[in-house]
Amino acid sequence: MRVADVAVRELLWNGFQAVVDEMSLLLQRSSFSPMIREMLDFSCGFLDPDGRLVADSNLIPAQAGTLEFALAGALALTGPLAEGDVVLTNDPYSGATHLPDVEVFAPVFSGGRLLGYVATVAHHVDIGGVSARNRGTVPGHEASRDIFEEGLQLPPVKLSAGGVRNDALWDVLLRNVRDPESVEGDVTAQLSACRRGIARVRELAARHGADTVGAAMADLIDDTSARAVALLRSWPEREVTAEGFLDGDGLNYREPLRVSVRLAIRDGRMLVDLTGSSAQTSGTFNVPLSSTYSGLYYALRCFLGAGVRQNHGYMRHVEVVAPLGSLFNPRRPAAVVSRHMPVQVLTDAVFRALGELMPDRAVAASHVSFPVLLMRAADPRTGATKTLMDTVGGGGGARAGLDGDDGIDSYTSNCALIPAEVIELEYPWRVRACELVPETGGSGRWRGGLAVRRDYELLADVATGRVASEQRLAEHGARGVAGGGRGSPATVAVRRVGAEWVDVGMDASSLVAHRGDIIRVTAAGGGGYGPPGDEDKLGSM
Repeated sequence: MRVADVAVRELLWNGFQAVVDEMSLLLQRSSFSPMIREMLDFSCGFLDPDGRLVADSNLIPAQAGTLEFALAGALALTGPLAEGDVVLTNDPYSGATHLPDVEVFAPVFSGGRLLGYVATVAHHVDIGGVSARNRGTVPGHEASRDIFEEGLQLPPVKLSAGGVRNDALWDVLLRNVRDPESVEGDVTAQLSACRRGIARVRELAARHGADTVGAAMADLIDDTSARAVALLRSWPEREVTAEGFLDGDGLNYREPLRVSVRLAIRDGRMLVDLTGSSAQTSGTFNVPLSSTYSGLYYALRCFLGAGVRQNHGYMRHVEVVAPLGSLFNPRRPAAVVSRHMPVQVLTDAVFRALGELMPDRAVAASHVSFPVLLMRAADPRTGATKTLMDTVGGGGGARAGLDGDDGIDSYTSNCALIPAEVIELEYPWRVRACELVPETGGSGRWRGGLAVRRDYELLADVATGRVASEQRLAEHGARGVAGGGRGSPATVAVRRVGAEWVDVGMDASSLVAHRGDIIRVTAAGGGGYGPPGDEDKLGSM
């Protein structure tokens, strides 16, 4: 069956989008940790009965792109889900991203008929691990060497069965994390968002009929597919190459990691061969295949433009070659906690390849530094020990007619900046400065975006953790295009009480701070567009 009335189909498209948007608002406002409610490090989605993405919240592409893979992995293990079932997983080798990203799925039934699945994925600051410092996304000396050291692994397992809560699983989860109150609050918020999604999809079915809702989902996916194919077939059918580099592998910085992209457009498909990339590493920068696809989905979606919906319809036209045992398809039990860094470099390389294929759409590179502060300290106001995880934005790439965006979390990330007031209210830190840094964007007729700098002063006796960033090497800075210059590299520095600023070395990311010490984190700038000189900025005003 197909929807005969296109207007009804479009109405339901907006209905599906409203479902995931309301789920997102509820998850944000009921979550416990600033990581979710302030940084917005989460995503929500709705998938059809075949597990195909129908709509997502357009928040974190790196997460949303894994939903189909994680649901398929869950159903392969649990079998069909019944009404009242809820499945939870964070297993990157079963389709999830990395252990801190917990994915929750629940089926939606109406009159005994399966309409689809609602989904949430959220980044939890604490998921256990070998040490209190081995959390979040960042690498370091005490970071994991395999997935067993990265935290609690949750293969797809039912958190609820037939509406009955699995108390044993909750007990296992909360006994394996250092901040059970935060984790319990955030997982409960994810469940609440799923319950709201189920209710809203059922309302759509009651209003329009289950047959019409099901047909609309299929129609929307097929329509998106047709639009994507038409655009892809209008692009040049030739092969292009691009490469990028990471400063190290998360543990060792003696040799950069290589990201090699061979991209071809053939018969309405985007084919990406990553065979020339580095092999899987002993560090934390390995990328599960689901996350590899997420980066490619995002890059293609950007070049397809606003006329193509965000759903499975365009995703089905992406094909990747990533040999097992490589950086972008590692063998278990390789560590993957920092998979976000190589995904960002991969996305940037695909942007460059597509820009070479279609020079009129080329953009300069955005930063992929993703500087993260992850420090644990006892708050002298309450005695509670808390972990602050914060990341600052860098420069976006310039494009013809426009300077790069300032202070953004680029590409597949898209996190917000935690307000300084929230940090100071909830953690024993004072934000001494938060500012855009002049001259950090690459030079050009249109300059690259500026980086953000943040200074954190410790108000507790001692804090332990690490601060890490990519693009610390100038030669790995965001590239310009059409004669534009590179963006500035990222930096991390510490000023001890009574001392001068000292740069934190590339592989010295295990850090101890004492009361009054200040940690300075500066992201990388974006690349510039066009040769500098004779700038006419009227087009960028």
